[in-house]
Amino acid sequence: MPRLRAIFVYPVAHACYSLMGGIMYSDSLINFFQITEELGLQQGADSLMEMEQNDVSFALDSGVHADDIWARASRVEECLDLVDDDIQRKHIQDMMYFTAGVMPDSDSVDNRFETIENLENVIKDFKESDSIFASHLVAIGPGGIDHDWDSVEFKGRDHEYFDYDTVRDEKDLFALQLTLAKKLNMPFVLHSRKGFKETSDVLKAVKWNKGVIHGFSYSQSELGFFLDLGWYVSFSGTVTYAGKKSFADMSDLLNYVPKERLLIETDCPFYPPVPVKSGTNIPQNIKYIYEYIASKRNIPSRKLSEIVDSNFQKLFGI
Repeated sequence: MPRLRAIFVYPVAHACYSLMGGIMYSDSLINFFQITEELGLQQGADSLMEMEQNDVSFALDSGVHADDIWARASRVEECLDLVDDDIQRKHIQDMMYFTAGVMPDSDSVDNRFETIENLENVIKDFKESDSIFASHLVAIGPGGIDHDWDSVEFKGRDHEYFDYDTVRDEKDLFALQLTLAKKLNMPFVLHSRKGFKETSDVLKAVKWNKGVIHGFSYSQSELGFFLDLGWYVSFSGTVTYAGKKSFADMSDLLNYVPKERLLIETDCPFYPPVPVKSGTNIPQNIKYIYEYIASKRNIPSRKLSEIVDSNFQKLFGI
């Protein structure tokens, strides 16, 4: 009886809400700090409260630098201070989880050995700290390969700077970070944009395939490669951008992922889904992505949410 599962996993108030009909739109990647930088603390608090009211079970917050976990966790705490209800505040605290990782900006690539050493120290220190989220650091990343020079998601890099040697060093940074995840036995959140060959080279070399490729942006053939290695696959609002000519291809892609490997994310504040598709993406928009993917897989949104919740728990050991 999957719906009764919540009684054993969540606080009583959450379980009651679920049984009364709430759909749990868990989110496998958000950039909460950036949302509050763009929209303010109150909007951050409002988003957290609406997520809690929608009975979100899990939300995974990510960053881009080795040591930004401290500021990100503190920002969530600042927003929690704006929540008046004690029970609601506790539910929000319970649902928020965190990654720590390094995106391949130029400085991190150039100073990759020091960067990964720092990342390992940060992970250790944070887990041993008195932060209310110390036990909620559950993954390393996002990290990987990014050659999408027009990306709204990852700015500040010069295409010309990434010559052959720099791309080689970018792969090295990725390999070092993935090796750290292997050493610490932590899931890895993989970021890969227009760099499938470089990504696959590192995965084959390091042989650590416990993780999720977030915001999947490749075709079905590349999807098969990641699935064969054991990766989970997360889709963002970009799946809703498919035009009439690509509806069938997107449907095939979304159905190709086994249900036990499927995750869903907003990647907010980026990539607002249809019917929004403008302005800053916010966590509340996750429901549109669930509805779209559920329609393509021909299952109810509630069933899809149960599948994603179960996968989140399995991958991140929650």
